[in-house]
Amino acid sequence: MKEYFVDEIKNKKVYDNFIQYMLEHSDFFSVVYFRNRKDSPLNKYLKNYKKALRPYILHAENTRKWPNTETWDGRSVYRIAFYYADMECYDILTRVNDIFEWHYPRAPMDLCFYKNGYCWFALTAHEEMAYLYTDNDRDAEALRNLGLEVTYTEDNVQVFYYDLTKEMNHYRTKRSNQ
Repeated sequence: MKEYFVDEIKNKKVYDNFIQYMLEHSDFFSVVYFRNRKDSPLNKYLKNYKKALRPYILHAENTRKWPNTETWDGRSVYRIAFYYADMECYDILTRVNDIFEWHYPRAPMDLCFYKNGYCWFALTAHEEMAYLYTDNDRDAEALRNLGLEVTYTEDNVQVFYYDLTKEMNHYRTKRSNQ
């Protein structure tokens, strides 16, 4: 798998086009909900995102590790939530103006996208680090054509994998029965 560094999204229009591309070419996405302590409530911004995304939820769990991030903070709570990549999520994911705004306290942390269970776009917003992982050079070129600055960095990298096949099938069945 090749790794590409995503340096910058120049403006809101480029960001919106990026979100559309990722939703159209991904199976699911994840965000991380942060709380200072397990007895702390989610703030109003995170509650609004969680409520808006609820219809698309595939799976959620508390964790200390997600794509390109691992924390040793034993006091805070990090809950990763995976959502079906439905174009109906577009208006929710474009509430922010840039990928690096996916950060506590105004939004859930670290929006990531997955294809075939593999994280193919990983974000660590507070570090302003974003990476594309693909063996398909056309994906990197497509993002460049949208206006993103995408630079090849490395080959043969390991990527975060999460198998949600069962949950995705259940979601699709539920949606087709509606």
